[in-house]
Order: sequence, then structure tokens, then C-alpha cells
Amino acid sequence: MEDLFENLSPEEIEKIKQLFLEEEKELQTEEQNRPPSSGDTKQEELNVQPFPFDKLEKLDISQLPLYENALKVFAALLKDELARLGLDVENVEKGKTRLVRYKDLADGWGEDNLYLLFKLKPLPSYGVLVFRIPFLLGVISALLGGDFAPPQVPKREITPSEYTLLRKFFEAILKTLEREISKYYPVKVEIVDYDTDRWLTKYNFTDKRVFATDFKLVSPEWVEDFYLLVDEETFQPVKEIFQGVPTKGEDTKKILWKEIRKAKVPLRVELHAPEQTLEKILEWKEGDLILLQEEADKPIKAYANGRPLLEGFLGKKNGFYALLFKNWYKED
Repeated sequence: MEDLFENLSPEEIEKIKQLFLEEEKELQTEEQNRPPSSGDTKQEELNVQPFPFDKLEKLDISQLPLYENALKVFAALLKDELARLGLDVENVEKGKTRLVRYKDLADGWGEDNLYLLFKLKPLPSYGVLVFRIPFLLGVISALLGGDFAPPQVPKREITPSEYTLLRKFFEAILKTLEREISKYYPVKVEIVDYDTDRWLTKYNFTDKRVFATDFKLVSPEWVEDFYLLVDEETFQPVKEIFQGVPTKGEDTKKILWKEIRKAKVPLRVELHAPEQTLEKILEWKEGDLILLQEEADKPIKAYANGRPLLEGFLGKKNGFYALLFKNWYKED
């Protein structure tokens, strides 16, 4: 049943609700006015299947397409922001965004998470970043110049000095989010507090509904999930902006396509040298020619967000390396 509602707009959902309730009311009236069957002393019990309102909470956020687009670009750019901090992240993968009750999420979480609360000013209410504490302790090790190595001894608290180190990590994430959301509505991200209480009781989060998006940080050695939650109330004042509601004569799809076309995505070209022994590498000297694996007369791949996008020929123009576009990449 949930799949039936996956791509409906809020207006269509409301119409379905009203039609269902009207039909249910008519059936009840009909049943009440129907005379008893022969030999019956009471009317048959009405059996109407209830409308699955609970399923409507688990919709994709197709009703806020521009927010969804901002999150996609946010994921694409976050990798480079973390690289500037010395964190070796190969890719940031965005999962699905759902509108859910916070308590339904918190029920499935353990006790070893840190919850960072922030505001998207001037919008109301809060957003939350959720990370596992063991992962954050590994981040601290990397920020201090060591290996990414979460402690062997379980730990469920973050000290004030550890949090001070982690602020750089959190700010890199939130500043990237701020830039992408501000393309549609200007906001300023402000970190408010952090907590290890998963119910966030002092912020009255338990019964709120939130837009919840899961992300994966992918590294050569590890994969780590984190969550971005934004209280539903935050978007109430600007709902029409993120819905991409058209003005007179404009089409919603055209507006969304225009915004997607303006989104910036990093493009990367990679060249590869054959593996060499350390002994051979140490023998290299200035002026040595090192052959690469790519053949000069064959196209090379260009990547966007870690995935092959196009093929072209490497050359030079105006003192810069350049890529002559050949074709969009297609898997064999």
C-alpha cells in the first residue's frame, strides 16, 4: 500500500483522504438506513477498511523537490570539504529522505551516538546531525594527524576538549549544507548544542516529525552512516519556495530543471602509473620519463562524484590542460 502513495503530491493525498472519508460516511449512512434482513433483530456490523494514514508519513519528500536537490549537491561537494580537513573520504552517498516521527527513529538507535543541534536562521525549530561516538573519536585521531583509528575501549561520552576539536568537522558539513540551501532561501547555520540523550528531551523532539536523510561516508578502509534531520516546522514558512511553486505562466518542472542545471558538480580526471617497487621509485631523478597506463591516442574518463561521466582526449589550451569531449560514458 505504501508504494501507491510514493509519488503523490500533498494536494493529491488530501483529495484521496477526503474522498475516502466521504465514501465511508455514505456507507455508514446507507448501512444505518437499511432495514434488517428477515429474521435479524439488528443491522449487520459495518466493515470498512480504515484509511492507511500512517503510511502517508513515510513518503519520499517529492513535495519539497528543491530541498531534495540541495541535499544531492551537498553530498557531491562534501567529499572535497572533508578532504581539506585531511579526512580520506572516497565518496559521500545520499540515501532516501523520509518524513517520519522522531521517536520512530530514536527507537532504533543505540546509546553511543552524539546529536549535534543546529538552526537554519531565520527559519524556526532545529536540525540535527547524528554520528556514532566511536566514529567521531576516529575523526579526532585523524584531525590530530594520526591514523583514523576509533578507540578499542567503548566510550559513550565526548569531553568538552574533544568537542572543540570536532567543531571543525561539524562546521565543514554544516557550511556546505548552508551554501546549498541558501541557493533557494538565504539561511545562516548556527550550532546550538550537542547531546548524547537520543530522545533530545530538553528540545522536545520526541513527538516531532522530521525530514530524515541518511548519508554514507565511504573510505577505502571503512563505511560510516550519519543522519541529517530537519524538523518539519522548519520548512513551514518557506514550504512553497522548496516546493518550487510556479508563478503565473511558469511550469514546476521547468523551475526544478533550471535549478538543477545551475548546481555545481566537481569534475575530475585521473591518470594512472603502473605499480612500481619502492626501490625503483627511490632511483627516480629529475628528468626521468615515467610512462602512464593511459594510451595517448585513446580517450580517458572524467568522473563526477566518483562515477564515470564522459570520455575525451587530454590536451593543452592557453597553458592549461584541457579535455576534448568525445562522448558520454556508457558501461559495456
